[in-house]
Amino acid sequence: MSFNNETATDASRVMFINSGDTQPSNSDPSITTDYVFIPDESIVVPAHHTILLSLHHVQIPFSFYNFQLNRNCKMDYGLSTATSTTFTSTGTITIEEGNYNAATLMTAFTTKLNAEANVGTLSMKFNRDTLKYEWNYDNDTGNANNARLTLRIATGANALLNCRDELGFNSNKFIDRNNTFDVWFEDNGANLLCGYSNTGVNTTYFTGAVGDYWDGDNTAEDENIFSVIDVNSGIRSIFVRTNLTQTSVLDSSIGGGFSSILARIPIDVESGGVITISPSDGSVHKLLIKAREITSFEIKLTDQKNRVIDLQGLDWDISLQFDFIETPTLEVPKDKRLEVEEAQYKKYQELKEQLNETQKKN
Repeated sequence: MSFNNETATDASRVMFINSGDTQPSNSDPSITTDYVFIPDESIVVPAHHTILLSLHHVQIPFSFYNFQLNRNCKMDYGLSTATSTTFTSTGTITIEEGNYNAATLMTAFTTKLNAEANVGTLSMKFNRDTLKYEWNYDNDTGNANNARLTLRIATGANALLNCRDELGFNSNKFIDRNNTFDVWFEDNGANLLCGYSNTGVNTTYFTGAVGDYWDGDNTAEDENIFSVIDVNSGIRSIFVRTNLTQTSVLDSSIGGGFSSILARIPIDVESGGVITISPSDGSVHKLLIKAREITSFEIKLTDQKNRVIDLQGLDWDISLQFDFIETPTLEVPKDKRLEVEEAQYKKYQELKEQLNETQKKN
């Protein structure tokens, strides 16, 4: 491989960036995970070279919550009479930001919901064998308008911000993969019922005595209404994204198209620790960069849905590795017909020269 003066060896260039030295991309300076960095020295790519970009090193404090505002902290609900999908009143609860496990989430959810006016009492149990929540609703308000409590996981204004997946209403398992339905619990004074509904469909899946818990195991068809509790559904891995790559990584969440993902970082430490990726961790994906000059970087830390993660104001470190490779010369294959024509013309020229030589001798 040949080199020019700038890339006189096959050594890589590494740029270390601390988020505290950058410019936030938003108006909130506490969000340190979405920024622009403008280096004093631009990276210029020689004409006959191409850059391979890879993640060299990263240190991220595990200070973000698995429940964050504008991500998965809200739940809309509605109250109605028995068998009715027309709400007599509606409301929204907001779970406080923080880290929850299955038990503490259950307590936080019921405490918030049951404190709402006219709701009654929604009770939950965590079944450690099935890893699912069990539910019971008691309309202890004595008001017939509150006989049914509907968790508006699909039709509420906060359908994209609620904690449906964490509670077990995951669209992969909830009602045959259909995520257009709400779930309801009903206390009609004689029975406990549970089912799903929207404006056009109202289905009862469980009927039991008042005081019973609905546990998803009473009939064959209702075992898959609720999926397993997943309190880490919102943030299962961290994704490093950059504007430098647009044609090297394919992402199923956007239909398999190209994305801005540079790397996926697994969360392998407890809350309060530091998530670290080092060069010693082994092979990394190298992305082909087509830019001829790099004057700035846009870098974000997001979840799988491309939502920025909040580190609660803490800074983090990342280093990017740039490998210069010599751009291979691409030879365009010659058309077969042209090859034949050139060969015929060459043979014609040879015959013509032979004829001229013969004529000169005579």
